[in-house]
Amino acid sequence: MRRGPADQGGVLSTFFVENGTESVAAGDYDPREAVVVWHEVFNEVWAPLPDDNVVALPEALVAQLVKADPARMHDVALSWAPLVGMGFHEAFAHLSELSQLARTAVSRAGTVYLEIT
Repeated sequence: MRRGPADQGGVLSTFFVENGTESVAAGDYDPREAVVVWHEVFNEVWAPLPDDNVVALPEALVAQLVKADPARMHDVALSWAPLVGMGFHEAFAHLSELSQLARTAVSRAGTVYLEIT
């Protein structure tokens, strides 16, 4: 079983929807770097996230997560998984969870945030 960053004395990172209880733990990777990679794989223009403890995900990324079908998510997972030492299936499942979180946010006219504590 993989140990999470909090178990290793690192930071705990979570993606969450404002004003809701829905969240997805980031896992054993740097979420700020992951957001940059996801933007690149989705072929979007990106900017690094600020170093704030809580930051909104870029709207373009959230839109891509909302509309990504399984084939597109497959491509993103294939590109991203090796960069973070994650297996393809784990990366695909994680991105699918983030996609669902993005859909929840959009359906509520909300925002997806990343919190690093």
